[in-house]
Amino acid sequence: MGRRKSKRKPPSKKKAIQPLDTQFNCPFCNHEKSCEVKMDKSRNTARITCRVCLEDFSNNN
Repeated sequence: MGRRKSKRKPPSKKKAIQPLDTQFNCPFCNHEKSCEVKMDKSRNTARITCRVCLEDFSNNN
């Protein structure tokens, strides 16, 4: 009597990380791709500014 062949599953593939967009439509003036996002990872903050209506928002943790 022989051994049965072991059935190994192939290793799972890792999902590729897609970078996030840095330009968005402005929620205030509805201009397309006028808001820029700048992230400061050392301070854990992000700042969003619109080039058209000059609105800005900053996230401070």
